[in-house]
Parts: sequence; C-alpha cells; structure tokens
Amino acid sequence: MLTRSRKRLDQIRMSLEVHESLSPVRRLLHDLGDREIAIVERAWRTAQRPGIKTAAFAVSWLGNGAAYLIIALLCVLTLEDPAWPLLISGLSVAVAHVIYPWTKLACGRQRPFEARGELKPHLASLDKHSFPSGHAMTFTAALLPMVTAFPVIWPSVLLAWLLMAWSRVACAHHYPTDILAGTLLGMAVATPLVIALLL
Repeated sequence: MLTRSRKRLDQIRMSLEVHESLSPVRRLLHDLGDREIAIVERAWRTAQRPGIKTAAFAVSWLGNGAAYLIIALLCVLTLEDPAWPLLISGLSVAVAHVIYPWTKLACGRQRPFEARGELKPHLASLDKHSFPSGHAMTFTAALLPMVTAFPVIWPSVLLAWLLMAWSRVACAHHYPTDILAGTLLGMAVATPLVIALLL
C-alpha cells in the first residue's frame, strides 16, 4: 500500500514537471530571472567578504530550521501566554509545507547559482527549485501569528525577515521574486489561521 502510494506520488511529480500548460509560467519566471540576476550577482559579490560571507551563511543555515526552535524558546521565556500563537504558527508552517513543494515543482525555476555557474552557493540547498522561497514562506507563516498576538515584537521580526531575505539572495539561492512569492504564500496560509485565532 505504502509502495503504491509512493509510486503514484512519483508519477504525479513527473507529470507536473513536464506538463505543457505550465510552460508560460516557467517562461515568465525565466525571463524575470534574466532581469533579476544582476541583483543576485551584486548581493553575492558583496557577501564574498569574510565577515559578511559568514553572516550570510549563518542566517541562511539558521533558516533551515534551528531559528524556529530559538524563536519558540524566546517566546516561551519572554512573552505572556504564547501557547496559542505558537500553535497557530506551527500549524501555518505545516500547511505551507504541504503546498510549497508542489508549487516549486510546477514552476521549475532554476536557482541563481545554477543559472550562473560563477555564483558559488555558500551552503547546500535543501531542494532543487528556486520559486517560491521556502525560507521566506516559513519565516512569514511562523511569525505572522506571533506578531499579530504580540505587536510589540514587529520591529525585531521585520529586521530578522530582511536579514533572511538578504542572505537567501546573497547565497545565490534565490531571486528577489522568489522571496516575494514565498512571503505572500506564507501570508496566504497564516492569515486565515490568524483570523481564527483572533475570533
């Protein structure tokens, strides 16, 4: 039963990857990538300096998962009654992670470091495709409920989001539109759950 389900999922993935109706979307993303690559190259070059390179690597690496454990611990230790917002954050992230792998597969956008061989990534990517940014999506889905419940933390969250967005471009993993799309996807998933939290 489990083997049959995996085979079926693999068939769906393969048909989605080559589906002709998605060609216009892929062409659009390719054309956007050609326009955005100069921004990525500039950010990547800036991040070649030793201290900046370490910062870009560290922020991106933390975004692979460790940052969320640290954030949850800080919320528990410093905020009054964070249980429900943390639960909504976790649920938002879980729902977003069901949606985004299929979106990435459908869009099939190459990462900047694959499009330009001279852009060596500072760390390994977690998956194959670039659009949308899973880091931006997860960050937004996780922290929108927390900011809604505790508005006083929004400046810190905004600063952390800007650092994450910069690091993903500086590491040549994403184009700016990947970051924007990931953020919008995270918001689209978290907002209905946040509204439910407020009611």
